[in-house]
Amino acid sequence: MDDHWDGYDSIGGSVPLDLVNTVSWRRAPTRRNDRLSDPERLSEWVVLVGAGPDRLEISEAVLESVKSLRETLYRVLVSDPPDAGALRKPLLAAYRHADLAPSLPLRWTVPLENGDALPHFLALATEDLLRSEALDRIRECEGPGCGWVFTDHTRNRSRRWCSSSDCGNRARAKRHYDKTRV
Repeated sequence: MDDHWDGYDSIGGSVPLDLVNTVSWRRAPTRRNDRLSDPERLSEWVVLVGAGPDRLEISEAVLESVKSLRETLYRVLVSDPPDAGALRKPLLAAYRHADLAPSLPLRWTVPLENGDALPHFLALATEDLLRSEALDRIRECEGPGCGWVFTDHTRNRSRRWCSSSDCGNRARAKRHYDKTRV
């Protein structure tokens, strides 16, 4: 992998949140950077987050489907009230391609054997996340313009930044600058 992924960290706490975070500076239009610029980048991301095999052949149609799921999930997570119904179409498609594991608890799976299965795999991972107890711990970074999302694992649910060394550091530096400016 090249330097295209420099500055990207898997900080979301789950594959679906890391997918949302493939857009850097989401809330700052002049700085916005979509790291899923082509099918090869999506294939690299799958490996980067440990979601699948070393190499998936991914078509433009699959890339667009994954990006659409990513944007829908982001809107569901940050909207108040959330429009979870927006996930209906990708979830129904995923169930049509899924297998039911022959064990309990019941679990639908989509084997990630080829690139065409990726949107369905990600849709089911998204459903798992949105059904989990972690749902009430999902936060959006408070950094101006950032827009990354993460699961807050702190005991008192006080995490504010995607990364203490990135947005958190910028906020501390700004606070210090504002305090010392005369």
